[in-house]
Amino acid sequence: MDFVIFVVIVAVIAFFVYKKDKGPKSTVTVSVDRDSDSVVSKAELKKLTKVQLIEMADKKNLNVKKSGSKADVINEIHSQLK
Repeated sequence: MDFVIFVVIVAVIAFFVYKKDKGPKSTVTVSVDRDSDSVVSKAELKKLTKVQLIEMADKKNLNVKKSGSKADVINEIHSQLK
């Protein structure tokens, strides 16, 4: 019985150590803030995640459909920045 408890405790500890190692190693920040004169290219927008795109649209007061796909969000942002 003691052996079973020991194995369970070791398994739980191993699970948490393994789960901790699977987290993001580093965060890459991509900046597409430009002067008001230049237009951000679609290639630069594709480097961002959908969440980052929506945050950028909010900062620039752009109307973006948040439920759309990432490609739809990119197209909406790009067309409004032209």
